[in-house]
Amino acid sequence: MFQVDGHLNLRAVLDGPAQRRRLAHQLACHGGWRTTLDLEEGAVPAWLDRQLAALGTATVVDALAAIPHHPSVLWGLWIPMVHLVGRLQQTDPLPRIGLVGVPGTGKTTLGLAMAVLGQAYGFSPIVASIDDYYLPLPTRAAAMAANPFAIDRGPPGSHDLIWLNRSLDDFAARGRCSIPRFDKGLAGGRGDRSGNARHRGDVFLLEGWMVGARPFPVGPDDPHPGATAAERAWCARCSRLLGDYTGTWERLHGLVLVLPQQWRYSLRWRLQAEARQRRRGKGALTGAQLERLLRCFWASVPPHRALQPAQPPVDGAPPVTMMVSLDGRRRVVSVGPPGTVSWPAPAQLSSSSSASSMG
Repeated sequence: MFQVDGHLNLRAVLDGPAQRRRLAHQLACHGGWRTTLDLEEGAVPAWLDRQLAALGTATVVDALAAIPHHPSVLWGLWIPMVHLVGRLQQTDPLPRIGLVGVPGTGKTTLGLAMAVLGQAYGFSPIVASIDDYYLPLPTRAAAMAANPFAIDRGPPGSHDLIWLNRSLDDFAARGRCSIPRFDKGLAGGRGDRSGNARHRGDVFLLEGWMVGARPFPVGPDDPHPGATAAERAWCARCSRLLGDYTGTWERLHGLVLVLPQQWRYSLRWRLQAEARQRRRGKGALTGAQLERLLRCFWASVPPHRALQPAQPPVDGAPPVTMMVSLDGRRRVVSVGPPGTVSWPAPAQLSSSSSASSMG
């Protein structure tokens, strides 16, 4: 298990030699993490010294401290992402990376962290969410009208792939692109497009719960045992629509998968996020609406069918370069290449259950 003590935050490690030695020891104990970073066990202390030299400016320390996170996330996810960026830049000056994670895993927070870490390591990331590319509400509602969950955003078919592909292509050609804005607080929490913005950078991060999802043969137990006929039909429709996304995923150089140890954590995290949005005075989904939304996600793109790394890899698909597992408090508990991180058991859903019973 990947373990970093909670008190070993960046400021403490920079200020205390004993804390630095403790962190180096804990990092060196995790073989999957070392494999991801191409490190031998004995090389970890010197490697850590180099990272702390890059991270040790007051600007970076203060900016990272302002982003709520456990130290295991900095060293088990954020810094390995920086390593991945540097490795990809050796072969392509403008790499495009997919960050895959169920709702609530902290993908937006990682985007904030990558902007800060870019200052320390000399790169400028553009962070976009696949949610940014939702179709305008009337078009999206019509496209999603057939689903049995009364949900009009999230599943395959609700995204503007023309604009998304243009963003990726423009970035690949010129290092800049236009990205639409999507405001989840509009239309009473249903969300709608609210303009667009121009971005410039040298790394493109595309995050989203279904980034990289592949079509899959729908069997009698899909999307879950006991599914209704309407749910099975919807799952089969979504699998067909995923074929439209493969050209988008092929524009990416690699994928990073961020997984909860148990799927039910996703509901807890999203409830927390909706509560924060409600406190800000914006439209937010109710608990019942959120359960229905997550149930729709799982039934549309079952993660164990569409997102689990393919063996052998699918031709043309971006490789999964790293997997990370989080516990219920969003602490990193495992990190490494595919095959070294356990995949959560399939979500336990039935046609009469709610999303609160997942996993």
